[in-house]
Formats: sequence, C-alpha cells, structure tokens
Amino acid sequence: MKLRTVGLSIIAGVILAVSSTAQQTTGHHMGTSAPVTFAELENTAALLQSARRATEKYRDVLVAEADGYHAIGPDVPGMGIHYVGPHGSNFDVAHPAILLYEKSAENKNGFSLVGVSYLFNAPEGSDGQPLNAPFPKSLANWHRHENLCVFADNSVKSDLSAEQCGAKGGRFTAETQWMVHAWIWKDSPAGVFSSTNPEVR
Repeated sequence: MKLRTVGLSIIAGVILAVSSTAQQTTGHHMGTSAPVTFAELENTAALLQSARRATEKYRDVLVAEADGYHAIGPDVPGMGIHYVGPHGSNFDVAHPAILLYEKSAENKNGFSLVGVSYLFNAPEGSDGQPLNAPFPKSLANWHRHENLCVFADNSVKSDLSAEQCGAKGGRFTAETQWMVHAWIWKDSPAGVFSSTNPEVR
C-alpha cells in the first residue's frame, strides 16, 4: 500500500507538471521522428484496437471509479482530467495507468472518455527515446519529467533541488518514467500520440 501511495504521488506530480506546461516541451526528453515500417504500423494499430476494446467500459466514468481509477489534478485544456488507476508502471495495453476524460453535458455522468496514457520503464537510447518501446518512436512521443517535488497537497514544483524539496516536506523525483498519451476515443488533429489534443476543451 505504501508503494502504491508513493507511485500515485509521483504520477500526480507528473500530471500537475504537465498541466502547467501543456503547450510546452520544457523539461521533456523528446526524440526526433524516424521511419516507420509496415509491421510497426500493423502492430501499433492492433495494440490501439486492443486498448479500445479494453477501455470501452470506461466510457462510463462510474465504472472506471468502481475499478479503482480516481481523478488527480486539474481539468487542463488539451488534456482533460486524468484518472489514475491501480495498475502501476508496467506497460499493459489493456490496463492503462491513466484514463483521460473531458467534461461533457451530453454524457449522463458528466464526463466523456477521450484517451488513455501509459507509463513505461526503460533505459534511454541514443536518440533520446526509450529502448524497446511498445509504441514505436516513429509514431509516439514518449517523454519524461525531471526534478519534481511533490507536496502533500499534490502541488508540485520543478525548480527545487532534492535537499530543498526534502526541507519543505516534499517528495523528490529526479526523473519520472516514460509517458505517452493515446487519443483513442477522441481524434486529435495533432495525431493519436500527440502530447495534447486541441479538440479536448
């Protein structure tokens, strides 16, 4: 339980850090584009179809909450509201670490599922992207965040040293796991793996 609490606080810090710089890449490690093979396209499409099948039930936010997902952080234009689940950092396409919702008056429960977000643990390659990523670097914008200090109220700062963070009662993370968004329930004009979705209000 303690490990899960620590993990959630780190995820919360990532979400809040992204929230404050939603349209920027400062603090991210972003790779450059690379050629994509037909096999990679096929595999990626299959993974995203599996993700849609697995998360179909979560179009009802009450089902997501019953399965252990909880809202963390603010409602951010271009990203919506992050619902963090109980699945941790091991990549499993059928169990995304985070569900992405936007407020919707048309939905009976007030929210519409727009996408998912995955976490991934891996060393960094020479191109600045994770090695052996489940979604290819030619398609997906994998990123990380550095020097996050998360406080008890889930506020976050990225301009403190580890010592300064600890002195203020925060939990310091030198570098987060890799993260990627996948807009599989609301198309993004910037691409399915874009960091933000301009259609999410």
